[in-house]
Amino acid sequence: MALDGIILSKIKDNLNNYLPIRINRITQVSMNEIVFNVHAKNERKNLLVSCHSIYNRIHFTNNDYSSFDEPTGFIMLLRKHIQGGIIEEIIQNDYDRYLVFKIRSLNDMYDETHYTLHIELMGKYANIILVDETGHILDALKRIPPFENNKRTIWPTSVFEYPEVQIKKDPFISNEIDEDKSLVSQFQGFSPLLSREIEYRLNNSSFRDIMNEISASGNLYISEDNDINTLHIIPLLHTGKKFKAFMINEGFDYIYYQLEENERIKLITGNLSKTIKRQIKHLTNKVKKLEDSLNEALNAAYLRDYGDLLYTYSNLTLKGLDRISLTDFYGNDITIPLDPKRNIKENANRYYLNYQKKRKSEKFLIEQLEITEDELDYFISIDEQLTFANYEDALMIKDEMISYGYLKDTTNRKKKKKKKELLHLYQVEFEGYHITFGKNNIQNETLTFNYAKKNYTWFHAKQFHGAHLCIDSDHPSENAIRFAANLAAYFSKGRLSSSVGVDYCLVKDVKKIKGSKAGKVSIHNYKTIFIDPELDSEISFTII
Repeated sequence: MALDGIILSKIKDNLNNYLPIRINRITQVSMNEIVFNVHAKNERKNLLVSCHSIYNRIHFTNNDYSSFDEPTGFIMLLRKHIQGGIIEEIIQNDYDRYLVFKIRSLNDMYDETHYTLHIELMGKYANIILVDETGHILDALKRIPPFENNKRTIWPTSVFEYPEVQIKKDPFISNEIDEDKSLVSQFQGFSPLLSREIEYRLNNSSFRDIMNEISASGNLYISEDNDINTLHIIPLLHTGKKFKAFMINEGFDYIYYQLEENERIKLITGNLSKTIKRQIKHLTNKVKKLEDSLNEALNAAYLRDYGDLLYTYSNLTLKGLDRISLTDFYGNDITIPLDPKRNIKENANRYYLNYQKKRKSEKFLIEQLEITEDELDYFISIDEQLTFANYEDALMIKDEMISYGYLKDTTNRKKKKKKKELLHLYQVEFEGYHITFGKNNIQNETLTFNYAKKNYTWFHAKQFHGAHLCIDSDHPSENAIRFAANLAAYFSKGRLSSSVGVDYCLVKDVKKIKGSKAGKVSIHNYKTIFIDPELDSEISFTII
């Protein structure tokens, strides 16, 4: 649901409680999202602005966001002009779907300068526009040139024009309702969703009572099925659904964070997934061809037998035959294909040469088959890891594939070094034990060979690609073993199976396979437990 003017007015009121607000840092987290790290009321807070066509919004967020690899030109311009500036005033024109930030800052000469940052949250037209003191646009998140929209151009150096204003009544002042018109066309800030709710409630309540409830509300009501089309600052009774109440900022985090996280992951994993699928298909075909060639080499004895038989009948000087029927050494009739351009002896030599070639290729084919199967196994594991990946995990998988040469590196070295410092693992506490795991090859490698101590107990799903996991004890309880095994089974390709085997042993009994890719290990002195994987929704993981 696109944000309406009524909800935006509540957000504006909340932001105004923190004025003046100092902008410490500006970070772009996706093509549509910017996070302003601010200092307000002796607190450091993150102000998220999203210009997504569906999820557009502005609010303080408690979630962590990873920055883009390379900031865009617009972000660099915002940093130049308003980073370090003070937001002195936040204005909403009536109940329109935009806010105007009045910002005081210092220019390169340390002279005081004033800017206005226009945050327009109007569905697919959502935008962030920086305007200077003269009313000219410095730049925008989404530029709109004259040939796309001759009514309202959003382009550097253009004169800024406000969105078109519609003449409507203030719903918190006026009580007059024209029954021949929709509430959306009569009142400021109404969305079709809110309009339907008020029309439903008018059967039992007065318009003024409903607006008083909206005015007093400080919550966001989200349907229990987390449908983004059924949320507002009052319960939407006309939908017939049950609702959960949140403070507005927390509610937006709850409903939108994972949705946009999925969009960010898709942005990273789109090309990754295509590359992985393409490689899996290519390697699967290659394995089949190598297996066929190896079977031919292993069963090449018939070529030698053909040669022996032809030499036995070498006194036949026939030429021009494409096949010949002979009796073999066991009294069986056999038909041998021939090259009509060659005589019997020449055909026999051709079979001997072909036999020697097949036998010599056997060792090479076995080596190539092992290499190709390892490669295929690697890509299948990466494909599985993407199903559990968050944005940071996806970045790590991308880095890993770049390091192996499967993807081209488009980032600079400084940024790459910085990313390596962001490596993290997942941890949960259970009955006093700390259980830690990784969800991709790099995290698994780090967990097993850098983080875990030799006496920790290590887990991995048997015969499935999945997470490495460890408990910080060499004698964990039976409950802890079952809990850890369940996590290891769930974060593996076997999560939809039943009775999944999970191997566990001490970390000292886990060895890296020489020459293998990250995350591939061999284990000794292990035990196996069988588990039906299931993830409790109440479990919360921390990142370390």
